[in-house]
Amino acid sequence: MFRHLTRLPHKPMPTYPSYISVLVLLAAVAACEARPADKKWEVSIRGYGPIAVGMTLAEASAAGGRALGQPGAGMESCDIVGFAGDTAARPGVRFIVVDGHIARVEVFDSTIATTHGARIGDAEATIERLYPRRVTVTPHKYTEGHYLMVAPRDSTDSGFELVFETEGGRVTQYRAGRLPEVEYVEGCS
Repeated sequence: MFRHLTRLPHKPMPTYPSYISVLVLLAAVAACEARPADKKWEVSIRGYGPIAVGMTLAEASAAGGRALGQPGAGMESCDIVGFAGDTAARPGVRFIVVDGHIARVEVFDSTIATTHGARIGDAEATIERLYPRRVTVTPHKYTEGHYLMVAPRDSTDSGFELVFETEGGRVTQYRAGRLPEVEYVEGCS
């Protein structure tokens, strides 16, 4: 009635990755590649990527992985520097350095965005939408445009601000950093 079953010697099953595990792996790789490489290089109210307001030039160069230029002779109290190798004719980003520390970052490149997605070329209304109830608009000192000053959202950021300069209703440049330097119209003054 019962037949005796003979046990066959154990052979390990060949291991092939399942289709599901391959799909999961491909999705993970795609997600990593889909992330913008410059994500960490957005402008916040306190700096640009890993470069924070308050850092020395040496600290900022180390944090950013790229050397910053040195202040000019006789400009110990305030100077404007950029990344070493950038041209003065077309800087993407510059830094105001006061008493040896980064005080503000200035942006002239439309590919560089803020943490909220604002960038050069945006309409004034876009800035007001991205920073609701935080924007104060004042007339520009030299043009028919405006300054859009963005107050901090959090009290821990008091003493910092974003300032967008506009012409014809569109952002032409912007800056971020500590007060009062972020509101200086002409760099160090």
